[in-house]
Amino acid sequence: MTKKKYSVTGMMCAACAAGIERVVKKIVGVTSCTVSLMGESMEAEFDESVASDEAIRAAVKALGYGIYDFGKVPEKKGRGLTLLTRFIISLSLLIPEMYLAMGHMISPAIVPHGWWNYGFQLALTLAILCVNYAFFVSGVRAAVKLVPNMDTLVTLGAAVSFVYSVVTVSLDPMTHTVFFESAAMIVTLVTLGKFLEDKSKKRTGKELEKLRALAPDTVTVERDGTQKAIPMSEVEVGDRVIVRQGESIAVDGKVVFGHAFVDTSAVTGESLPVELCEGDGAVSASIVTGGYLTIEAEKVGEDTMLSGIIRMVREAGTSKAPIQKLADKISAVFVPVVVGLALLTFMIWMLVTHDVQKAFNFGVSVIVISCPCALGLATPVAVMAATGRGAGLGVLFKNAEALQKLATAKEIFLDKTATLTEGTPKVVFFEEYEEGAKGIAYALESKLSHPLARCIAAFCERGEECENVAFIAGMGATGVVNGKNYFLGNARMMQSMSVKIEEQLSTYSALSEEGKTVLFLSDETRVLALFALADTLKEGSRNAVEELAALGCLPVMLTGDNAAVARHIAAEAGIPAQEGCVRAELLPEDKLRIVRDAREQNERAKKESHTARRANSHVAMVGDGINDAPALKEADIGVAMGNGTDVAIESADVVLVKGDLKALPKAVRLAKKTMRIIRQNLFWAFFYNCIGIPLAAGAFAVLGVVLNPMIAAAAMSLSSLFVVTNALRLMRFMKK
Repeated sequence: MTKKKYSVTGMMCAACAAGIERVVKKIVGVTSCTVSLMGESMEAEFDESVASDEAIRAAVKALGYGIYDFGKVPEKKGRGLTLLTRFIISLSLLIPEMYLAMGHMISPAIVPHGWWNYGFQLALTLAILCVNYAFFVSGVRAAVKLVPNMDTLVTLGAAVSFVYSVVTVSLDPMTHTVFFESAAMIVTLVTLGKFLEDKSKKRTGKELEKLRALAPDTVTVERDGTQKAIPMSEVEVGDRVIVRQGESIAVDGKVVFGHAFVDTSAVTGESLPVELCEGDGAVSASIVTGGYLTIEAEKVGEDTMLSGIIRMVREAGTSKAPIQKLADKISAVFVPVVVGLALLTFMIWMLVTHDVQKAFNFGVSVIVISCPCALGLATPVAVMAATGRGAGLGVLFKNAEALQKLATAKEIFLDKTATLTEGTPKVVFFEEYEEGAKGIAYALESKLSHPLARCIAAFCERGEECENVAFIAGMGATGVVNGKNYFLGNARMMQSMSVKIEEQLSTYSALSEEGKTVLFLSDETRVLALFALADTLKEGSRNAVEELAALGCLPVMLTGDNAAVARHIAAEAGIPAQEGCVRAELLPEDKLRIVRDAREQNERAKKESHTARRANSHVAMVGDGINDAPALKEADIGVAMGNGTDVAIESADVVLVKGDLKALPKAVRLAKKTMRIIRQNLFWAFFYNCIGIPLAAGAFAVLGVVLNPMIAAAAMSLSSLFVVTNALRLMRFMKK
């Protein structure tokens, strides 16, 4: 068996994805086929001795979709502009068309009559249909292949209205029973809907290029005693790679020489730089912030941690989306049902009245009034209104799926560093035992480039002048101020310098248990001051967590930091103390696994549950770093901080533009309200058809209630207007 992935373009709805699956599965030799609408991909498993790659491609192309090797789709620009242009042209032609069609209802004298009127209507309608010919190509192809979609409904409504109008006018130029304006309005309104939907669809793919950009193009290696720059692709296991300050580590390996501080936040999420010395392990995508390293390569190319992250992002991003839109689910049965009802209406009235025109009039009315304009606009207009309002609240939704899933999110995983916290170390505790200690500390640390040294120097602001400053790896700094030796470092440095810290031991222990980095300032005999540094909670993070809990969401913290830091931050943020709500010392694959496990648990609950509420529970992940990207893609809803990395932002479905976690509860509330309005719109669209179709079919004709085709067309337009107006209520969300 061969399993192969493809990229598929041109899908517009869930019916498109379902149709492709059905057609490909019918090919002899194909054992399985899964199509992802949002991932624009297809995975097929087939027996090469029976089925072929060419046959699968031909089947997909015959439906009108593009199919390529996975990840190798030719770049296409301007699709959104094309839809917008089509709508503007269609609307410009529709306005005079409506004037000619309905002007006589105001005053017969203001519009031409007979062939002049209908000739202009025919020309304008034909121009609109030609501008939007793509509907007819897609709709006919889908119908021929027995996989009808929304374009099939549009094609039926517009084509039947137009053809009937041409035939009627040809037989009787003085008739008033024509539907040119209906055909024109159908395609114009649906074009608007597709443009709005296209604007809110998820844009993916760029995150992979940005991840790859973390790896340098060239690497400095030491071979035969000389250093030379070579392309990264030529690095081999066992090579000694030289990494200087400001450079990115390109391999996974072991430090064999040198000392440096390394920013590993892209991989582990650690908020503070990690100190690497001889014998320590180094991972790709880390950046040397200070120092010099020689690393012996143990993993290169596709085997490095960075490549692993890229693979995880790709796999999570192309997994099949679980959501199915209600309107697309019913499209496969809606089309044949409507056509059947129209034919049944025609035949019944022919048998009853023997009047071809009347029978055809009722049959066409059924087609016209059941046009899915309101159904097609119900979701995209609400999504566009919600995304516009969300932008004003500092929330960027990338697609309608994110809105729907966020509305039912029950478990929200929160990264710690730069999501709940500021992401940079600060002096959070200072105790001075001798006056002037700040000035001495500044003198020592202002001469160093160590991140913690810069933090202390910024806290002290100014001070004395220092001579003979030296940094001792793994301990701290020494120097001479006013002819006297001073030391600033950790407990190990105090021990090596025989400085007693018994008096500060209780304070030191308490601060260490909270996960803070504790440093001592001393002279040669006693401690002069004590500093505690830590990453601090963002203002508003606790309120955000409490609001999420009030909305029925369970907040869970995931972090690469140590357990002590995690517990302390969780307590400050108001994360529940129950088991499983705080996960520490995690790598990217650990975060991915936790999110995946939560989703699988939800899937099992859906199968066991008989209630809609439990069946619609979703998992959200909130993060800002490269290390969060795989989990962001795997979660039902990925939420990125706007001040985070580009990779995280591209991987997410929702972006908190200002990097403010307080915007997340607003996003959840907006999503819930949006889904309520979408359900109202869908209900109205179906209710409209349930009432309108019997009226159009003449079911109440015996009572004297007959729906004129012109009124049917107006009712169809009003249903769309109602849907749009209802959706625009979202623009007032949280406005005083």
